[in-house]
Amino acid sequence: MRSGAKPHPPEATAFLGEVGKFAKQFGWPVRSFEREAEVVCVALIEADPSFGRFVWVYDTDRTMLRCMLVSKGKIGWRRRAAILELCARVNEALPFGCLEYSFGEDILVFRDSADLDWGPLDQLIGRTTSRVLNLGKRYTSPIENVLNGNKPEPAVAKADKTSSGCA
Repeated sequence: MRSGAKPHPPEATAFLGEVGKFAKQFGWPVRSFEREAEVVCVALIEADPSFGRFVWVYDTDRTMLRCMLVSKGKIGWRRRAAILELCARVNEALPFGCLEYSFGEDILVFRDSADLDWGPLDQLIGRTTSRVLNLGKRYTSPIENVLNGNKPEPAVAKADKTSSGCA
């Protein structure tokens, strides 16, 4: 049953304030900007050896949040096929989020999204951000293994087995 009341999308300033609080917890410097119907906040992750930035995008037309954890290193063309297989194997087991290869930048990106009409802004940003960061943590080792010449299937299987609590 619908009440007929339309949800109230968050204001851009409220979104940036919540994202800023989250980035501050990690000591990440941020910059933000707006483009068309999007509010974007980019955090630099200088201390992490694998990931260079975290990006929050608020699509104000659709009231959607996209979070992205962006790798630092470019993928060489010799490892591209193995990395594409790795992405497929990682994504096969994920109920939320995904690992993508950007052909334009030759990098990897973990991504997840949330509908900002489904709860308090701080909780939605926090949960979605945490899911993406946890994906990065879980699959950093398999990515490094594949980049070092190992096969994707055993690398992902090991990460999936470890994260499910099995030894």
